[in-house]
Amino acid sequence: MTGKQSQRQDQYNRGKQLFIDTAKHLFKTQGYDKTKVSDIVNASGRNVSTLYHYFPAGKKDIVKILLITDIKEEFDKLAALMAQESDRSLIDALHLFYHQFVAIFYHNWYLMSIMLYYKDDFEAEVTPITREGTDHMRKLLAAFLKKRVDNRELYITDCNVAAKLFFAPGMEAIIVNFSEPEKDVFDTTEIDQLIAIWQRETIFFDQSK
Repeated sequence: MTGKQSQRQDQYNRGKQLFIDTAKHLFKTQGYDKTKVSDIVNASGRNVSTLYHYFPAGKKDIVKILLITDIKEEFDKLAALMAQESDRSLIDALHLFYHQFVAIFYHNWYLMSIMLYYKDDFEAEVTPITREGTDHMRKLLAAFLKKRVDNRELYITDCNVAAKLFFAPGMEAIIVNFSEPEKDVFDTTEIDQLIAIWQRETIFFDQSK
């Protein structure tokens, strides 16, 4: 790629990103329904033909990009965190994993609500990403739990099942929060109860040796 071609590509990418960033702000502040293409165009200082050049389907194309890039990026960050060997205590590590997992959906709830209400428009592109990301989290957590079982910090007969149970309260809290905004989605009461059960089993397990 020549210097001029590279410069044109950079300009193209910056112009496209400007629309994405502008739309993201508007979706968050005034909602997807109330955001018109003209709002995005006016707020970005560009023209409507340029927007449709980048995004032929208008704001739907922008949402698809946001769903794919933002959610995947968050899952990748959590995966990197969970894959690292940590010196944290068992409780601190599990709290961190739980909070980061919930944060993916909580801080991107404007996208989750769009998916909820416009499922048919976005499900095909986004569902594989969220499913793949969630499955990967469960596998990483199962591996983490297995190490702690080997260290006799926990007693879990099936770490894969335990990993599924671990993330379930977070997903429920996020869904409930949509109708009850005052709910603390980061509350770890249920998680602490689950961990306590695993730890009590550890005592029984150790005494049987």
